[in-house]
Amino acid sequence: MQKYWTICVMALVCTVVVGGCNQMSVKQDANTTFEQVRDKFDGQKSYAFYGQTKLLTANSANANLVNFSGRKDGEAVYMNVKLSVPEENRVDNLSLLRQGDKLYTKHGQNESWKHVAGDSPALHQEMNNWNPIASFQQIDEMKRNVRMLPDENPKDDFEALGVVLDSAKLKSWLVAQMQEQTKSGARVQSIAGREKPYIPKLKIAMSLSEGNWRGTPAHRSGPTIQSKNKVDISELVNQMEVEAEYTIHYNKKTMLPTNMTMSIRSSYDLNDQRVKEHTQVETYLQQYGAVVPITAPTEKSK
Repeated sequence: MQKYWTICVMALVCTVVVGGCNQMSVKQDANTTFEQVRDKFDGQKSYAFYGQTKLLTANSANANLVNFSGRKDGEAVYMNVKLSVPEENRVDNLSLLRQGDKLYTKHGQNESWKHVAGDSPALHQEMNNWNPIASFQQIDEMKRNVRMLPDENPKDDFEALGVVLDSAKLKSWLVAQMQEQTKSGARVQSIAGREKPYIPKLKIAMSLSEGNWRGTPAHRSGPTIQSKNKVDISELVNQMEVEAEYTIHYNKKTMLPTNMTMSIRSSYDLNDQRVKEHTQVETYLQQYGAVVPITAPTEKSK
C-alpha cells in the first residue's frame, strides 16, 4: 500500500513538472517566434505597406480617420498620409520622405519636395505613427506578453502572434507624444498650401488628437468634448485606462509579416465626461524585395 502511494505521488509530481515545462516551452516558443519575425523584417532592404485607422465607437463605427501607404527602399522610406476631415468635407494629403537623417515633405500632388529644417515634432511623429519599422520597435520596447494564436487554417502557410503591450510604458509614450505637440514650434508647424498648423493624429485617444486637449474645441460628428483650460497632460494620461494589443500575421515559411493590427481601448475623464474609445490601426506588408526605387528629392529649404 505504501509503495502504491509512493508511485502515485511520484506520478503527480512528474505531471506537474512536465506541465510547467510545457507552459514555459510554449511561452518561450512565442517569444522566439516573435524575435524571428522581427529580425527577418528588420533585415529586409525593400517592401511596400499600406493601412488605415478605424475608430470603433457607437457614434462612428468603422470610420476611417487615417489612410496611409508607402514603401522602403534601402535607407529611404516614402509615405503618403491622408487625414480625413469630414466636417470640412475634405481630405488632407501629405507626403513624407526620409533619406537617412533628413526628412522631406510636400502637401498635395503638385508641390516639390521641401526639406524639413530643424526640429519638427509634428511631421516626425506623423512618419513614425504609420511606419511599420517604428511599430516593430514599439512592440519590442513595450511587449508584456507574447502568445501564439490558434491556427485558423493549418493547411496554409500563415500563422499569427498576439502581443499585449505594457500599459505603463504605453502611457509614458503617449505623454511624450502629446508633450511634443505642445512645444513651441510644434503648434505653429505649417506646410505650404495650408493655412492652419499641421497636427498629426495620435494612435490612441483619438478624440484628444483633434486638439481639444490643447484648449481648442474639437470638431466631430456626435457629442464633442471642448476644453477651455489648459489640460495637464500627465494628469490626464495617468488617470486613463488603456489597453493595447498587436496581432501579427506572418508566413511561417519565410517568417516575414504579412499584416498586423494594433487594437487600442482607452477610457479617460475630460471636463466631467467619461470618454471611451476603441481604435484599430491596420497595416499590410507586401512586395518584399520588389518595390519601385525611391528617387532622392531635389533639396529645397523649407
